Amino acid sequence: MKKIFLFLFVSVLFISCDTTTKNQTDKDDPMSGYMIGNDEKSDAMVKFTKAYQDNNLESVKTMFTEDAIFHVNDADVTFDEVNQAFSAGHEFFDDIKHSEYHVSTMYYNDGAIFTNYWYTWTATSKKTKEVLTLKGYCWFKWENDKVIEVYNAFDPTAYNAAMSN
Repeated sequence: MKKIFLFLFVSVLFISCDTTTKNQTDKDDPMSGYMIGNDEKSDAMVKFTKAYQDNNLESVKTMFTEDAIFHVNDADVTFDEVNQAFSAGHEFFDDIKHSEYHVSTMYYNDGAIFTNYWYTWTATSKKTKEVLTLKGYCWFKWENDKVIEVYNAFDPTAYNAAMSN
């Protein structure tokens, strides 16, 4: 019995003394870094999406460089084209909202900075009064505290169908 107790004690001691840890970030890996969910850049993303919901993108134009590239479902457009297209959506939908959103900014070891935004888009069709719900994802790429590139992706099938009715 003593030997069993001693064996268990030594086994537990060895298991509990295992100090192997995993390095969560490798400073030499350019794709590593750190993420923050409550910083100026994350707040800027929320401000941008609020301006969209309020149909007032012009109010946030200064956060982008003059030559910022916007990729909306892989179509490359300018800020003014995004402003016009997103504003046109307000002609077809009421109560455009983003809910269930998650935002964070990734600071990569190579100096790249991206703000990521996952969201649920909802709106009511002005014509049919149907509520439309879509999932979306957006990122900002930052340089010198200005957004130089934007990507926004969502499945436009139901959105386009509601606009064509």
